[in-house]
Amino acid sequence: MGEWPDRLDQALGLAIRVRRHALGLSQSELGEAIGVSFQQVQKYERGSNRVSFSTMVRIAQALGCSVAELATEVQELGAMSTDGGMSEPLTQPEAGPMLEALSQIRSAAVRKAVLELARQLGRVP
Repeated sequence: MGEWPDRLDQALGLAIRVRRHALGLSQSELGEAIGVSFQQVQKYERGSNRVSFSTMVRIAQALGCSVAELATEVQELGAMSTDGGMSEPLTQPEAGPMLEALSQIRSAAVRKAVLELARQLGRVP
């Protein structure tokens, strides 16, 4: 529990960042919508500052989703392993940009093809 930043905070920040990018919002626009600076949004997205529940509610409203949907996205991103800990791939520096780029692909078929390509490349020694 003594880890900082906490991996769950990082996973929530990643879910916020992916959804924000999917909506085409800048950090400044999200910050304005929730009443904080873009620097604070950066800290939330990195997980270096924890998101309070009231702020999470405001973020969810600004992103057009519910708090439950954000929590579900953390799980769907593979953030939690079966023992409640974080999975290693999510903590890699490339994870956020990769998910952001993937979220920008409108075609489900193309997203699936990119995912399969990444899986195949992961099997190359």
